[in-house]
Amino acid sequence: MTSGKATVDDIVVKNGHIQKSDPRSLTKGLVKPVPGATPSQRAAKLMGARIRKARQQLGISLSVLAGKDFSRAFLNQIELGTARPSVRNLQIIAKRLNRPLEYFLQDDELSATAIELALTEAETSLRRGDGPQARRLIANLLERQNLPEEIRVRIDLIQAEALMRQGAADDSMAILQRAIAISEARRWNPLLVELYDRMGSAHYLLRRLAEAARWFDKAFTTYESGSVSDPLLKARVLGHRANVHYVGGHPREAISAYQAAIQTAEGVVDMQGLAGMYEGLAMSFQKAGQPDRALTYAQRSLRLYETLQDIRMSAQLRNNMACILLEQGDAGAAEALFVEGAEQLRGVGDTELLPHLLAGAAEAALERGDLDKATSRLTIAVRAASSSKDPVALVSIERVEGRLAHAAGRIGDARVHLEKALKIADETKSAVDRTRVAYDYARILEASGDHQEAARRYREAFDTRKAAGHR
Repeated sequence: MTSGKATVDDIVVKNGHIQKSDPRSLTKGLVKPVPGATPSQRAAKLMGARIRKARQQLGISLSVLAGKDFSRAFLNQIELGTARPSVRNLQIIAKRLNRPLEYFLQDDELSATAIELALTEAETSLRRGDGPQARRLIANLLERQNLPEEIRVRIDLIQAEALMRQGAADDSMAILQRAIAISEARRWNPLLVELYDRMGSAHYLLRRLAEAARWFDKAFTTYESGSVSDPLLKARVLGHRANVHYVGGHPREAISAYQAAIQTAEGVVDMQGLAGMYEGLAMSFQKAGQPDRALTYAQRSLRLYETLQDIRMSAQLRNNMACILLEQGDAGAAEALFVEGAEQLRGVGDTELLPHLLAGAAEAALERGDLDKATSRLTIAVRAASSSKDPVALVSIERVEGRLAHAAGRIGDARVHLEKALKIADETKSAVDRTRVAYDYARILEASGDHQEAARRYREAFDTRKAAGHR
């Protein structure tokens, strides 16, 4: 008797195909709150002031009001207007203060906060894989008349971010450009920092590292010159700049940048941002040759993402941890993480990261000597890649294809796949991936008796690593 839950290997054997989702069906109209000197910031401060007044009238402390549902520090930020509660948290606060929910959402400016709270709930539903609930929330919001222009810009902002989550980074750019034009005309600097940062993220996801760096720099410059005061926003931009260092093959510079981002956000409660910085540190320590520290930060990050119920990022962390374990020779533990992450992504219809996890699961099976399972997983990884716009996924697939061909005694095929992997790594300017492909290529050539060509590839891997800043 089975549980009815399909595993990665069940998919390969029984179905032989990947289910593809339409990102636009889940993301239209989503919005995310943005801190700054805008009408919604005033609304957040007004709501926070009402919460504090009601609490003080009852004579209860922040700790008593927070209870076990959220931290005292987070509640303090809500009262100061620098953080916004979810609808669920606001309901808890209202009940404990013996006030109706509407009390905290009265007045014209607070109506904007009510909109943002509902939209935040929609975003949370999307992150957890509940697309129907997200669509219902959005449909209710779109029935409102005369939405403020700032709210519409924020709708564009989160719509673009949601498209990026679903692997449609290129589609997000036109939306961001429209929002940027409006915000530049209105001189909404806090929004501009967010928008520039998102544009950088879109280019980053498409592996256009120079353009990504330019937009992240623009976001940081606007933050510094535009009198923006939000440590979490600054930390996010610094963290994204660190990502560019990492992907560019400079792990030591990335480590310094991630640590600066964490220091900037020190003392501010933001699990999402902190989880992302821990993730970046983990992968940077891995590439810097410090796997134990890498695993420590990866585990911290995974715990935070699971607390947030962020399915995609939990899967990403499983992929990162599995890669570390695979390099350490623990193929069994790595395989379990790859498979868990792949099944998580299938549950929310996310095909962008899926080929990475499937290729990793195939490589883990190969390390264990199970060529049949490695072959079946790689077949589904290739099909998954056809639904992904991430070119780096193909690097992993071609590299593992090469290793698998070599294990099966097909030396010519192995060379073809590895040459393809090197070419894609060059096109995406991924020094980290190029180093790994060149090293695997050298090992295969050496095992095949071509010592001269193997030596050249080892030198190629060494030079790429050295040029990327690995000392």
